[in-house]
Amino acid sequence: MATSLTARLAIPADPAAAFGLLIDPDYVREVAEATGGSDVEVTVTPADDGGATVVSRRTLPADVPSYAKALVGETVTLTETRVFGAAAGDGSRDGTLRVEFGNAPASVDGTLRLAADGATSAVDVALSVKASVPLVGGKIERLVAEQIQAALTREQTVAAEHTG
Repeated sequence: MATSLTARLAIPADPAAAFGLLIDPDYVREVAEATGGSDVEVTVTPADDGGATVVSRRTLPADVPSYAKALVGETVTLTETRVFGAAAGDGSRDGTLRVEFGNAPASVDGTLRLAADGATSAVDVALSVKASVPLVGGKIERLVAEQIQAALTREQTVAAEHTG
């Protein structure tokens, strides 16, 4: 069974500027570092329709309980892929998010929606966290969900610093 997570990332900018920020390699690198990442690599691939694919890879310390440390080791290589589609007439965009954790038996898949939220923008995220580990899979899923929520909170701070 998977653990669900929904979150909202507020970005104090209109949807076009918010999208520009979300696909800026320097911003993506700063977010990765703000969430504890090192050896950060970022690739942004524009799509013909005006969307883009953003892949960030980073090494994180495995700040996990002992039952999970045996599965992942001292560090984990996280690969996050965000795919944004073309802009709709109102500037909103739909997309997907996938996070893989190196050799760890866990993954995150979900959807993104960037849209205006009054005078600013928001990215609504709906994720499914899955860990394929007998007996402790649910604990690992909840741990991953908590870490993702914390990472989105840190990203919101970085976004505010770039736009405010």
